[in-house]
Amino acid sequence: MDTMYVSRLPLFSLIGVYSYEKEIPQPLYLDLVITISLSDAAESDDLDNTLDYGALCRDIQAAAAREHCNLIEKRLTDLLKIVLWDDRVAEVMGRLYKPGALPGAEISVERTLKRSA
Repeated sequence: MDTMYVSRLPLFSLIGVYSYEKEIPQPLYLDLVITISLSDAAESDDLDNTLDYGALCRDIQAAAAREHCNLIEKRLTDLLKIVLWDDRVAEVMGRLYKPGALPGAEISVERTLKRSA
């Protein structure tokens, strides 16, 4: 297996438990580590043989912007599930950053989802 990385994908999301967080979208950043075979794409040089990371990132950004979510853990899990829509992905690890959560600190959570056998 091989690895594809997406680093610091910018997102805007209604996220948090406080009333102002339910009304004003906040910036988030997402890192992904995607376990997928890249050998077919390396041989063919054909986009159909790999994960279209442009389309994936647009799907993730749209999903993050759609509806309010209380917890960063839930938002991250929902976004990781989008990566697993592609059957070629064996595993995805993500880290979601919420830079405005605490003054002077950047909060992040990390999860890994694996394809069910």
